[in-house]
Formats: sequence, C-alpha cells, structure tokens
Amino acid sequence: MARLGPPEAPLPRARRGGRRPRVPASLAVLSAFLLVCALSACDPIPDRPDGGTDEEPTTPPASAAPMDPAEVAAAESTPVDPTWLCRPGEEKAPSTSTTGGTLTPLSVRAEGNDLEVSGPFHLEPEQEYRGFTPSGVLLPAHPENRGVPAPGWDEQLGVEGAPVPPIVVRERVEVAGDGPAPSAVTARLTLGTCDDAPLPDGQYLLRLSGGDLDGPGRREAGWGAREDVLVDVVGGAAEAVPGAVSAPSGEIPADLSPLHCGATLAPRGDGDGLGVEVAEPTTEVSTVVPDEEVGSSVGAEVTATSPDLGSMGLFHAVVLTDPGTGTVVAGARNATTIPLQWMDADGVTRTERAWTSQGACGPDALGPGTYEAHGAVAAVDADGATHIVLSKPWTVTVVEEDPAT
Repeated sequence: MARLGPPEAPLPRARRGGRRPRVPASLAVLSAFLLVCALSACDPIPDRPDGGTDEEPTTPPASAAPMDPAEVAAAESTPVDPTWLCRPGEEKAPSTSTTGGTLTPLSVRAEGNDLEVSGPFHLEPEQEYRGFTPSGVLLPAHPENRGVPAPGWDEQLGVEGAPVPPIVVRERVEVAGDGPAPSAVTARLTLGTCDDAPLPDGQYLLRLSGGDLDGPGRREAGWGAREDVLVDVVGGAAEAVPGAVSAPSGEIPADLSPLHCGATLAPRGDGDGLGVEVAEPTTEVSTVVPDEEVGSSVGAEVTATSPDLGSMGLFHAVVLTDPGTGTVVAGARNATTIPLQWMDADGVTRTERAWTSQGACGPDALGPGTYEAHGAVAAVDADGATHIVLSKPWTVTVVEEDPAT
C-alpha cells in the first residue's frame, strides 16, 4: 500500500470534448466542509452546563483531520486487477461489506482517465480505520433517467452470466492509516477498459466502495458511497457533469422563475454558450378545440446547442407573452428541477407546446388576440447557476373560429 508523499500542485483541468474548464460550486461547499471538519477535530465539545448524564448511544469512532486532495493527487497509484469483472465467473467477486462506513460525494474532478471524488467520510460505531482503499464499478446510465443504471446493470456483477462493464478501474491511490478516520476523503481512480481500448463515450454511474476497516470482533469490513456518482466520457476522456454529483431522480435543481406565470420574460445569466432555434412554429390557433384533440396549443421544434458536450441539466419550452407588457401568459413553467440530457454536436431537439385552451395564466384559456411567442432553453452550469436563452420571437394570433373552416 503506497503512503502519500509530499503535496504537489495537481494538474490543471484540461478542456475536454468542448467543455470549458470551471471550478464547480460543489468544490466551494467541500472546502467549507473541510474547514469545519478541521476545526471540529481540534476543538472539544463542551460539557453540558447542567451537568446532566443522559444515556448516550454507542460512541461513534473518532475523526481526524480531512484528507488533503492535493496530496492524494500527487501520490503514486497502485494497479488494480479487474479480472473478476472482465471475465465474469472466473474469479470470485469481492465480498467485503459496505455497511461499516459512508462516503458522501460532494465534488468530482476528472482529467483524461483520472477521476477524483471527495466528500465527508463517516464510520459506524465499533468500526476501526485501517486505511483508505477505494474501489468502484462503472455502470452505463439508463437512457430515460441519467441518475440510475441502465436495465440489467443494477444486478450483481462479476458472476457467471453477468455483463462485462465497458469501463473498469485499472489503478487507484491507496492511503495507509491506523487510528481515527479522516473526516473527509478523496478517492482517486484511474479508469480503463478490459482490453486496454480507449474509454467509450457515454453516460455512466460510478458506484464507489472500499475496505480497510475492522468491524466488531476484528472482522473485515468496508464502506460504501451514499449515492452513485455521475461520470461522462466525451472524446475518450472522463468528465464531471456540470452542476451535479449525483442525481437519483435524473433531474437537478434549476431556477425557472423568468418562465413563471406573470413574470417578465427575459434571458437569464450570460447564456453559457447556449444557442436556441425553432422550427415549424404555430402562428395561428383557435379558441375552438378540434375534435379528438385534448386542447389547442402553440407548438414548435426547439433545438438547444452548446459547445460543451455531454450530460447537462437542460430544459426546452415554448412560451407566449402579452406583447404590451412582455409578461408570460401561456406556456409557463413552475418546475424547480430540470432533466439531465445528453448534448452532442447536433444539439438536442424537443417538440414543445404552450397550451392556449387550458392552463393559461389568469383565465384558463387565452382570449382572441395577438401574442408573442419564444422558444426557450434553460441549462445549469458547473457552478449550479441557471442560464435561460430565448429564440427570436414570432407572432401568434388566437382566433375565435376554427382556422380549418
């Protein structure tokens, strides 16, 4: 097991697949957490002022200062044998329990084939820390929900008949230790494939775990991550997902307040390189709902483009405004989260509608008149900020008679 050497400055994050390097907001959260951890590791908790002696639960293991991510980045890696995954059933799969402790992922850093995940580390009572040896399995993401594994990949791997993961861990940094566990840790892994081919592009989930714990009776124990970590591969290089570390629901928080009912429609943020175009827009709609239709609406194909390729929180909409006030009157969006979608060089196109016969702002249906329509795209950047860009407007007329007559 390699011990950490003197700290060195980590390599700067290179731009991969067109994504511009950014320092994610989660790193700021992690830094604040590390500071709190460091202080709490030094300052004792004062006695109760009333001298009470309430019965306490089992004392949790003591915590040491947080692990230094820079030292981990500078440390020598140890090879990992992935045979149990690459040739399922030929070698026994690791059987270490993951109930002895928990890593809560807060930040992800990726460069080339190297991946670092950092966050608070907690041991369960009666567990003893003997070092930090991370391991992980890369699972393809579900095509309809970025935050969960694809069908067939949430079963036990490494057994006869199991699928072979397209990406495996080939190296890791192992940290020697004996005593209090670090209050926060960094798992550094080097990714590869079973046949030493380039990393295949796609959306993946990293399921982290590790060993080097002694449980009750000095039984070998291990730890697991609280949630799967989002990882993209774009152009053969690993990337973090902007604004998200984990997303079990497949969605991440976003601020869509400029699209609320009655809000003044306007762009938000600097756009973060987003582009938006519309095709086949509706220009006239009737207050009379056609037979066999659920309602009348203004529709368009809305295409979002970006120089940053890979997964991103992305949202499409068609919104109608009152041309006199610029406020949203139909197509309002009040959601607080948006889905993670895959952005490629051709962009992402969705057919969107703003309903005019029901669900409008104020009166349930829009009355006859002239309105202004926009295609809108919202995205979340690496700092967690929401950007909204608008297409060129077009005029929509709502008429009382059926336009087909």
